[in-house]
Amino acid sequence: MKKLISFLVLAMALGCGSTDNGNGGQGFSPDPPLEIGGVRPALVDIPEDYDPTVSHPLVVVLHGLGPFTGEIQARLLALLDVVEEKDLVMLLPNGTLNEDGNRFWNGASFCCGTDKEAIDDVGYLSGLIEEAKQTYNIDEKRVYLIGHSNGGFMSFRMACETSELITAIVSLAGSTFANATDCQPATLPVSVLAVHGTADTSIQYDGVPDSYPSAVDTVEQFASAAGCDTESPADLGNIDLVTSLDGDETGRVAYTTGCQGGVDAALWTIQEGVHIPTFHQPGGDGPAFGNVVTDWLLEHTR
Repeated sequence: MKKLISFLVLAMALGCGSTDNGNGGQGFSPDPPLEIGGVRPALVDIPEDYDPTVSHPLVVVLHGLGPFTGEIQARLLALLDVVEEKDLVMLLPNGTLNEDGNRFWNGASFCCGTDKEAIDDVGYLSGLIEEAKQTYNIDEKRVYLIGHSNGGFMSFRMACETSELITAIVSLAGSTFANATDCQPATLPVSVLAVHGTADTSIQYDGVPDSYPSAVDTVEQFASAAGCDTESPADLGNIDLVTSLDGDETGRVAYTTGCQGGVDAALWTIQEGVHIPTFHQPGGDGPAFGNVVTDWLLEHTR
């Protein structure tokens, strides 16, 4: 895995040749920069043996509200471990610092940050995705977001407002707009996986009226938009994701019947799960969160 660089932009020229890479025949450098975004830079992680002639899935990681960065969030969720294994390009942007020194995203209405209306994070993240597609060989049919808490709210906002760019999202302990009419995807809806603990006291599993919907209602809203039958979700069984909870604590259901164009929705409920669960790490006693959620994402393409 290439070393992540925090503040220094590596000035690398794009290759001059032409490759059949599914991105307009553009030639890509075999050693591209590990930071993009100009005045608001974002780190990028690529496989050690990155091949510019092969198109790669793009995964954008969105941290929660706090002193976190995209890199810290990715490490906490064991996401960097899958870059090499699954041949991904991973983008690690940072939200805006507020007056308390916490970074936030201008996500779906409830969460989070003060004076957030002045921050165009939809435009910022859309621009980063477009820049990533010009810098790396990205498969435009496999562009994904993973967000925690405030980052989950931001992921849902992107799914609502930039569905032409996004294939699927994973939200951990996040939610969407309180009013379903505020979410109007311009194209085919985005596939959604919500992962949420029933003991989350920060973003409640059952939602808060007029603030944000429950985890079930959130997922069913996106399932309905895709034409899925919300009356009979498939039970996919339980798995053990959290180290501090006994047994297979995470129940999984999927809404896949009647959906349009390969779009679907799923809900993974962590019984007694809190806002920041302690997930199994790679090589641990259970499946690692980063591994199973990227498996889910990679099952989806446009």
